[in-house]
Amino acid sequence: MATLQSLDRGLRALSLVSLAPEGLTVAEIATRLGTDRATAYRIVDTLEQHALVTRGVGKRVRLGAGAVVFAGRFQPQLVRAAGPVLQELADAAGVAAFLSLAQGDDACVPVLSAEPARQTIFQVSYRIGAGHPLDKGANGIAILALQPAAEGDSAAVRQAREAGYSVTAGELQQGAVGVAAGFEVPHLLGASVGTVAMGEVDVDRLGELVREAAARLARLGRA
Repeated sequence: MATLQSLDRGLRALSLVSLAPEGLTVAEIATRLGTDRATAYRIVDTLEQHALVTRGVGKRVRLGAGAVVFAGRFQPQLVRAAGPVLQELADAAGVAAFLSLAQGDDACVPVLSAEPARQTIFQVSYRIGAGHPLDKGANGIAILALQPAAEGDSAAVRQAREAGYSVTAGELQQGAVGVAAGFEVPHLLGASVGTVAMGEVDVDRLGELVREAAARLARLGRA
């Protein structure tokens, strides 16, 4: 599929800046985009004119007020409805809960998280908006398990499809155990809801909890 190169570069630059809490220099943006500095400067200037980025201390490029406005407007029904369900899951499980969406054919992005009301000693936090390969982590594997069985499916995907939930250990963070269940959502490529914790967990119990949460969210997504 053909893309508009300048728009593609601008959106990629915006994504890079959003993932850098300390901001990026124009030179760093140019390197990561694979462009020359003059092109990177034009991209940043354009984004800055629309208040999507701003240059502050050390001329580092950070998200601007315009990006915050867009983020505030982006409140899909599923994400709004998922908040109470995620909180109930986190409280029942005693560990962090998260909602993830598929992005394209090969990426998974956590879009919402909740922490249990009663904090445990070891907490694991998901970096909201930071994507990772769809075949890594319980949340991505749970989404892959929604698809029809195929010859190339990994053992983890086959097991998740059979059990109704996926389990991974140490794939995205050392020592972290993820348990997630996928669910279908109209107009989306796939979604999953799960938990993440450090150390040993009751996988069977968490599996039932995430399956129940997934069923609830699937119903809300169709409402």
